[in-house]
Amino acid sequence: MGFFLITQKGSENMVIVYDLNMKPAAALENSFNEGYDQVMNELWTAQFSLPANDPKNVECQPFRFAEFFDGKERIDLFRILPYKHEKNSEGITKTYQCEHVLGTLIDDILFQYHQTTNLSPADTVSFILSKQTTIRWQLGTVDFTDLYSYKWENENLLSGLFSIPKAYTDEYMWTWNTDTYPWTLNLIRPSNQVSAYIRYRKNLVGISKVEDPTYIRTRLYALGYGEGINQLTIESVNGGIPYIDADTKDTYGIIADFYIDKTEENPTTLKAKTQALIEQIKIPRVTCSVNAADIWQITQDSTDKFMLSAVVQAYDDESGIEFTQRVVKRSKSNYSENPGDIKLEIANKVLDISDTTTGL
Repeated sequence: MGFFLITQKGSENMVIVYDLNMKPAAALENSFNEGYDQVMNELWTAQFSLPANDPKNVECQPFRFAEFFDGKERIDLFRILPYKHEKNSEGITKTYQCEHVLGTLIDDILFQYHQTTNLSPADTVSFILSKQTTIRWQLGTVDFTDLYSYKWENENLLSGLFSIPKAYTDEYMWTWNTDTYPWTLNLIRPSNQVSAYIRYRKNLVGISKVEDPTYIRTRLYALGYGEGINQLTIESVNGGIPYIDADTKDTYGIIADFYIDKTEENPTTLKAKTQALIEQIKIPRVTCSVNAADIWQITQDSTDKFMLSAVVQAYDDESGIEFTQRVVKRSKSNYSENPGDIKLEIANKVLDISDTTTGL
């Protein structure tokens, strides 16, 4: 990427804009209200504002790329989408909403019908990436080896990619490297080792814990392609039984529902997807929402760094809340003004409720 001589704001909290060919277009010394939301296995978002009279607004064109820095730490690369022109207490401003450059994979589609049979996950990812009209992404590391069959019909490439690990019972994480171009996409197993700590009187500001049993299911009937008596089931690969039971049914009783995926024509893959889903919903989802002090840039101690997907131990001796789980969401808002404020969501499972309701 290019280089700018930054004179007003220094090298911290900078937003740098690139054109569609990744050529530097502008360093936004006057940007403010920078923020971002990082969600595990979802499309990240970010935003920044400029004074309406800043001449560099002309460089912030739709679909150009914006590189964000929090302090001296590079957050990642996003692309500019809508902006809002408004007058408020800060004056007349333009605020730009951005999505992560992974969203460029929405621009290409799997037109009509495509099918893979018993390809490795790496080969399946490569198949989808080969459908890019502009090669912005290349394959990196894939930690999984199980063979599954897939089919897609009139889907965008990002949707196709996100469907690949839906059959996995192990935890997974999409990661990437956008420091070099073409960008590199990885599908990895996140570490289960505790790597950071949140403590009262050190870096804990506020904490709440919610246990939600709403979406617990202990039995799922699986249905795939077709209609009526001709609809695909898993009986042929599941000992003649059309459902899968969770090992928590004795604890919570039998709570039955359907898993329906009418795109699925392979009973083995349908069974794997059903098993993966029931593993996610067989116990309550426990979530801790944490307001913390981001002191890592001061201490440079890795145990103070709250990375997305990191396993974090949070403990508040006043409330008695203690929770050790994975960071599934990491958010900062207006970090140039409030550099130490960070919000974390720590959960015992990554599952998005929308995934659950769609599957059921």
